[in-house]
Amino acid sequence: MAAVVLLLSLGILYTTIFNLNPLGAQPYLAWITFYVSLFCGVWAFFTMFFFFAAELFTGYKLGDRQFLVAVRRGLLVALLVVGLIILQYFRFLGPIEGLLWLTFLCLIEWIFLTSNNSGV
Repeated sequence: MAAVVLLLSLGILYTTIFNLNPLGAQPYLAWITFYVSLFCGVWAFFTMFFFFAAELFTGYKLGDRQFLVAVRRGLLVALLVVGLIILQYFRFLGPIEGLLWLTFLCLIEWIFLTSNNSGV
Protein backbone atom coordinates (compact mmCIF):
# COMPACT_ATOMS: atom_id res chain seq x y z
CA MET A 1 0.00 0.00 0.00
CA ALA A 2 2.80 2.41 0.88
CA ALA A 3 4.51 1.64 -2.43
CA VAL A 4 1.36 2.57 -4.36
CA VAL A 5 1.05 5.83 -2.43
CA LEU A 6 4.74 6.54 -3.08
CA LEU A 7 4.40 5.96 -6.83
CA LEU A 8 1.22 8.04 -7.09
CA SER A 9 2.78 10.86 -5.06
CA LEU A 10 5.89 10.88 -7.19
CA GLY A 11 3.76 10.99 -10.34
CA ILE A 12 1.72 13.89 -9.00
CA LEU A 13 4.90 15.65 -7.86
CA TYR A 14 6.44 15.22 -11.33
CA THR A 15 3.30 16.60 -12.98
CA THR A 16 3.20 19.51 -10.55
CA ILE A 17 6.83 20.46 -11.11
CA PHE A 18 6.87 20.18 -14.89
CA ASN A 19 3.30 21.04 -15.95
CA LEU A 20 1.88 23.59 -13.49
CA ASN A 21 3.06 27.16 -13.52
CA PRO A 22 3.18 28.58 -9.96
CA LEU A 23 3.28 32.09 -11.38
CA GLY A 24 0.41 31.53 -13.81
CA ALA A 25 -3.34 31.77 -13.45
CA GLN A 26 -3.67 29.34 -10.52
CA PRO A 27 -0.63 29.80 -8.28
CA TYR A 28 -2.27 28.50 -5.11
CA LEU A 29 -3.33 25.26 -6.77
CA ALA A 30 0.24 24.65 -7.96
CA TRP A 31 1.80 25.29 -4.54
CA ILE A 32 -0.81 23.30 -2.60
CA THR A 33 -0.50 20.36 -5.00
CA PHE A 34 3.28 20.51 -4.74
CA TYR A 35 3.37 20.47 -0.94
CA VAL A 36 0.67 17.81 -0.55
CA SER A 37 2.31 15.47 -3.06
CA LEU A 38 5.74 16.09 -1.52
CA PHE A 39 4.33 15.33 1.94
CA CYS A 40 2.64 12.11 0.79
CA GLY A 41 5.73 10.98 -1.11
CA VAL A 42 8.11 11.61 1.78
CA TRP A 43 5.67 9.96 4.21
CA ALA A 44 5.33 6.81 2.07
CA PHE A 45 9.08 6.62 1.39
CA PHE A 46 10.11 6.89 5.03
CA THR A 47 7.34 4.50 6.13
CA MET A 48 8.72 1.87 3.80
CA PHE A 49 12.29 2.73 4.82
CA PHE A 50 11.65 2.43 8.56
CA PHE A 51 9.61 -0.76 8.22
CA PHE A 52 11.94 -2.64 5.90
CA ALA A 53 15.05 -1.40 7.69
CA ALA A 54 13.62 -2.78 10.93
CA GLU A 55 12.92 -6.10 9.20
CA LEU A 56 16.44 -6.13 7.79
CA PHE A 57 18.12 -5.40 11.12
CA THR A 58 15.99 -7.79 13.19
CA GLY A 59 16.17 -10.59 10.63
CA TYR A 60 12.55 -11.70 10.90
CA LYS A 61 9.21 -10.62 9.51
CA LEU A 62 7.48 -7.93 11.54
CA GLY A 63 3.74 -7.59 12.07
CA ASP A 64 1.09 -4.91 11.81
CA ARG A 65 2.05 -3.29 15.09
CA GLN A 66 5.54 -2.46 13.84
CA PHE A 67 4.08 -1.18 10.59
CA LEU A 68 1.98 1.32 12.55
CA VAL A 69 5.14 2.49 14.31
CA ALA A 70 6.82 2.90 10.92
CA VAL A 71 3.81 4.87 9.62
CA ARG A 72 3.97 7.19 12.64
CA ARG A 73 7.70 7.76 12.25
CA GLY A 74 7.33 8.30 8.51
CA LEU A 75 4.63 10.88 9.24
CA LEU A 76 6.89 12.71 11.68
CA VAL A 77 9.79 12.78 9.21
CA ALA A 78 7.46 14.03 6.46
CA LEU A 79 6.19 16.76 8.79
CA LEU A 80 9.81 17.69 9.55
CA VAL A 81 10.83 17.91 5.89
CA VAL A 82 7.75 19.73 4.59
CA GLY A 83 7.60 21.98 7.65
CA LEU A 84 11.20 23.08 7.14
CA ILE A 85 10.56 23.70 3.45
CA ILE A 86 7.45 25.77 4.20
CA LEU A 87 9.32 27.76 6.86
CA GLN A 88 12.07 28.44 4.34
CA TYR A 89 9.53 29.43 1.67
CA PHE A 90 8.03 32.07 3.95
CA ARG A 91 11.55 33.08 5.07
CA PHE A 92 10.92 32.14 8.71
CA LEU A 93 13.56 29.44 8.90
CA GLY A 94 16.57 30.09 11.05
CA PRO A 95 18.65 27.84 13.27
CA ILE A 96 16.45 28.45 16.30
CA GLU A 97 13.18 27.92 14.43
CA GLY A 98 14.47 24.73 12.82
CA LEU A 99 15.62 23.35 16.16
CA LEU A 100 12.28 24.27 17.74
CA TRP A 101 10.41 22.43 14.99
CA LEU A 102 12.69 19.40 15.36
CA THR A 103 12.31 19.46 19.16
CA PHE A 104 8.52 19.65 18.84
CA LEU A 105 8.41 16.58 16.60
CA CYS A 106 10.89 14.69 18.83
CA LEU A 107 8.69 15.43 21.83
CA ILE A 108 5.68 14.01 19.98
CA GLU A 109 7.64 10.81 19.31
CA TRP A 110 8.77 10.73 22.96
CA ILE A 111 5.14 10.96 24.10
CA PHE A 112 4.28 7.92 21.97
CA LEU A 113 7.31 5.98 23.24
CA THR A 114 6.53 6.64 26.91
CA SER A 115 2.82 5.85 26.69
CA ASN A 116 1.40 2.74 28.33
CA ASN A 117 0.38 1.02 25.09
CA SER A 118 3.94 0.25 23.92
CA GLY A 119 4.41 3.08 21.43
CA VAL A 120 1.42 2.68 19.14
